[in-house]
Amino acid sequence: MSSAARVPTFSQPLATARASETVIGVPAVVKVYRVVVGFLVASLVWKCQVYPPIYYVYASFRLRDSFFPNWLSNPVILATLIVLPVVLGILVMFVRTKIALRFQAFVTLACMFGLCIHQGSYNDVTFLTCFWVAAWCAWYTLRIDDPEEELLAKGKTLGLLIISMIFLGGAVGKWTPGYWSGEVLYEIYFVDRDFWFFNLLRGNLAPEPLRDFATYYSRMVIITETACAFLWLLPSKVGSAIALTVFLGIALFSNVYLFSVMFCLFGLTIVGLHEPKSTTINPFE
Repeated sequence: MSSAARVPTFSQPLATARASETVIGVPAVVKVYRVVVGFLVASLVWKCQVYPPIYYVYASFRLRDSFFPNWLSNPVILATLIVLPVVLGILVMFVRTKIALRFQAFVTLACMFGLCIHQGSYNDVTFLTCFWVAAWCAWYTLRIDDPEEELLAKGKTLGLLIISMIFLGGAVGKWTPGYWSGEVLYEIYFVDRDFWFFNLLRGNLAPEPLRDFATYYSRMVIITETACAFLWLLPSKVGSAIALTVFLGIALFSNVYLFSVMFCLFGLTIVGLHEPKSTTINPFE
């Protein structure tokens, strides 16, 4: 055999090796990551119509609190912490280098942490759930070289643990007499909230039965969230399916703005539901 005939045998592995230094060659791994990032971006964008008035009020009537340093009360920093993860999340849909994915993941994680402690956003649970999903993304990009099957299996487990922890946090916050009696949710939702479910109840129930329904509704929420804190004990596919159903139920029967809290968690449930069609070789090995 001539030397010319042997050139492709050596040149193709060399080209593959060079490409694998920067480009991720496992489509399923990248697609799963993009799904999670896409839902995280959706969480931040879902209530974008309320950001301008909130920003205007915050910038015009800034409260001074010695607990927050100047940079953690600055409205420009607040806007940057929200916009930057959205921009990077969109860009990562078109690139798949390891350095780009890791940069996006860790910058997003830093921004979400900043939003969790900034004076203008620390009380919004959207940024808290996005923070934990961003932490998952940072972990995922650090392990991007792992075999596909192993990485996705660990990603499902970690994602379900995060979901269970968030359910536990929501349940603990409601383990109070006010929630168990239904008084809190009655005053928040049942009295005058303009939402299809509560409008329907007010139109068909007298005041006393409506108040009783609020008690049952509140207790159902508490019991459901407490039970979902143990989803991590179930197979990932089952636990993720239950979590997705509960998330949809909470938003559709309480407040569609809650999708901003839950969209990012939808991404983790989809990871849990994902079943690889075939085994793919990781070129980084």
